[in-house]
Amino acid sequence: MENEFGSIVHPGNVNEPENYKLSNFRFRLIAILTAFVLVFCLIGTQMIIMAMNPDSKIIQTEANLGEISGRKDIEDRRGKLLATNITVNALYAHPHEIIDKNKVVIELANIFPDLELQFFRDKLMSKKPFVWLRKTISPKQQQSVKDIGQPGLYFGPREMRVYPNGKIASHALGGSRFGNERVDGAEVIGTAGVELYFDKFLRKINDGDSKLELSIDVTIQSLIEQILKDGIGLMGAKGGSVVLMESKTGEILSLASFPEFDPNRRPKNLFKDDPANSPIFNRAVQGIYELGSVFKIFTVALALDEKVVELGTKVNTKGPLRIGGRRISDHKYFGPSLTVEEVIVKSSNIGTVRIANKIGSVRLKEFYKQLGLLEKTSLELPESKLIVPQFPKKWKSLETATASYGHGIAVSPIHLAVAYSSLVNGGYKVEPTLLKNQAKVESRSFIISETTSQLVRSLLGQVVVKGTAKESNFGGYNVGGKTGTAEKPDPIRGGYYEDKVISTFASVFPISTADYVLVVTLDEPENNLGSESFRYASKTAVPISAKMISRIAPLLGLKTNE
Repeated sequence: MENEFGSIVHPGNVNEPENYKLSNFRFRLIAILTAFVLVFCLIGTQMIIMAMNPDSKIIQTEANLGEISGRKDIEDRRGKLLATNITVNALYAHPHEIIDKNKVVIELANIFPDLELQFFRDKLMSKKPFVWLRKTISPKQQQSVKDIGQPGLYFGPREMRVYPNGKIASHALGGSRFGNERVDGAEVIGTAGVELYFDKFLRKINDGDSKLELSIDVTIQSLIEQILKDGIGLMGAKGGSVVLMESKTGEILSLASFPEFDPNRRPKNLFKDDPANSPIFNRAVQGIYELGSVFKIFTVALALDEKVVELGTKVNTKGPLRIGGRRISDHKYFGPSLTVEEVIVKSSNIGTVRIANKIGSVRLKEFYKQLGLLEKTSLELPESKLIVPQFPKKWKSLETATASYGHGIAVSPIHLAVAYSSLVNGGYKVEPTLLKNQAKVESRSFIISETTSQLVRSLLGQVVVKGTAKESNFGGYNVGGKTGTAEKPDPIRGGYYEDKVISTFASVFPISTADYVLVVTLDEPENNLGSESFRYASKTAVPISAKMISRIAPLLGLKTNE
């Protein structure tokens, strides 16, 4: 048969175009199936390799941290570790590489229950080519992420700052965070405390100094923090602080503030309207308070050193006094006169004011300045650089009178510890320090004579023997000190609260050598353990201090009756 072009067409070839189409369709189908099987095998092989090698990473960039890695350890005075770095991994993702995003979102939410499922959904559904999912993960979490078996999830190495003792010494250490970050590492920088103050030093890992040695004794610190916490709980106090200092060097063996926090999970300031309510607020350093009668020893020490009085000098205690329109009285009537020693032992406001009048406003203010009570401290904490004591601009008769017994002037507990140390160590000025063996003792500047310093120790000893601190048991150790109970100022209505106080006990032990000064301050304590309720320091701060001294004195190598 001929076609229209004259060519011969065989009858058997009439259906050939249909067979050709069918053959081409089969070829394409087989090719697609083959490609699908190859891709499936490739993914399956990768999953098998991952399962057989649990230590492998989905993607692990070679660690080349350069200048952003490394941070020196922090140790206490006995070489016990306070802060160090450990190697961990971060988790990040390339969302566009993930095949089953819904599965990954659910799995990650199960692995990291502290994060909401929506967090991972927002991250992985993002159009961004790169997203951080977790800054640090544990080895167990890392393995769980691998077990998801999806591409697009990656691990990046980094060093993480850890504090092995948890909450202990948290306010001294401060805390840290990640600074500059890369997939192959992140720098660790200080955010508060010594971590921030010594940040540059801690980051210089190749300068020959391998660690930062603090004056803190972590064993004593732990004991003091526990006793403080228990005492605050028993007395329902709002908070409190403790400073334990070597009087001759200024080295701080313990710096405690309550409420405390864990620097491994340093919280944000949750109380911006009143920072003092936040656990990160360092009451020992940042808190400035009118501390009351603990100041009376300063007035008497100066009067003794200036020889305007002697211990046996009689002081007129008739009252009340009226100065500048204000009424000044004692908490009870002590009689028409007291000796200088009795003024301290019985804690007479009127007697102290009479002694201050013999000194004069100019000299008393100058003496407070010499003791460091009118200026910032040199303590190696960034928080201390922002704290300036509050005191009268003009020291007239009323201001001098109230300042002589600790009212109208507000300082931090660390200021008080430094001032007491300078009075009892022989009379020379010390600077507070959180560093071991860094005190400068070669150039001593004397504030009072050594003879006066001995008289001060004697007076403080009598307060414990027969004065306002006589009822507490110090475990057989010879202790001296001075109590202070000050009503808190009312910032809204003015004046002072009648039922809210700051109670303080500044103690010295052993009294013969006055090696250590311990300052315990409680915010709004109330002792309800007996038939009556007391807020006085003698019933609140003193018993807590006594328990601390009886427990830490053996650790300091002291013997009873020293």
